[in-house]
Amino acid sequence: MTEIEDLATEIATFKHNWKTNNETHGLDEPFPDYVVDIAGRIKHFMVPENRKYQGALGNAKGMLEAVCEYSKVTEITDSAKYFDNINVIFDFLLKVRLTSQVPLNTVYFIMQKLKKLNPPSMDVDSLKKALEEECDFHLRNYSVARDKIAHHMCARIIDRCEEYEQKNITIGTHCHSGAVIKALVNAKDYINRVIVTKTEPEQQGVITAKELCEAGIKVKFIALEQYGVEFRRVNMFLFGIDAVSVEGIVLNKSGTRMIATLAHTKELPVYFLGETYKYARETLYGGLVHSERRDVTNHLLFNHLGIDLHKYLNAGLLDATFTAFDTTKPEFYNSIVSEQGFMPMPDAFEREWKEYL
Repeated sequence: MTEIEDLATEIATFKHNWKTNNETHGLDEPFPDYVVDIAGRIKHFMVPENRKYQGALGNAKGMLEAVCEYSKVTEITDSAKYFDNINVIFDFLLKVRLTSQVPLNTVYFIMQKLKKLNPPSMDVDSLKKALEEECDFHLRNYSVARDKIAHHMCARIIDRCEEYEQKNITIGTHCHSGAVIKALVNAKDYINRVIVTKTEPEQQGVITAKELCEAGIKVKFIALEQYGVEFRRVNMFLFGIDAVSVEGIVLNKSGTRMIATLAHTKELPVYFLGETYKYARETLYGGLVHSERRDVTNHLLFNHLGIDLHKYLNAGLLDATFTAFDTTKPEFYNSIVSEQGFMPMPDAFEREWKEYL
């Protein structure tokens, strides 16, 4: 199933669930096409005009944007019916990017807060206000959490400079992470340069290089294969996080594990930066982190030699399956860095969100 077919299936399910819910409650609410539009933008985040929805935080912001829009335009006057429609919208949007933990945890926190208020006992206006206030809180908190991570990591970079008795150090990274970018910008006075991979086949590293250069930080832009040579110049590695399991296994862009493993052999420090929203709670109960399917066949098969590989793909001789993420075990990194500082993600999650648990 292609990426487009996959999204079409989810849209069809969303329409069915919307219709069923309306029939159950005797409603005639128009189908929220704007929710589908935002879902498409979240799914195709690499298109320039959709860049605001890039990454886990971008996915979550799009989700909250869609829910708040529905809350503003709906004419439902029954809180139970309103609450059920909110659930249908959330359920659909959570399936758009399966790897993104931020939307999953955000919905969990919102529902925890609303359930404590006992929605059936509330009038719809009060319920709407509670939902919108909770959405606003998380939209603000995403930035607050990232600022805290940057502050913690900046202090560690300064410590490393002092340990190495250097005015500044060279840092390596891979792909694109807003948390890593923020930390590097905060510590720019202590950074000599940043080694950035182009990150094939979708080339998210181009965004990283651009943002760092615009912040006045020198960048060495490389292909992933060059890291074997560049290791001689790197003092520390910073990576983003897509998800963290209860065992501390980090899911991130493919290529991360290879770099972290090589760094481990050279005794180079490796840090993973991410908000506690990235904790995969379901792994606590035996669940797995589900990786999304992404159709990037054309990106993979494109080459400057002008060789047509599609005919071999169509003949079943060539496999161009793309694995977007890999995993790194705790023994290959120094620490995860969240808004709670340098501690295991499950502990940081419980400490950060104890009022919701």
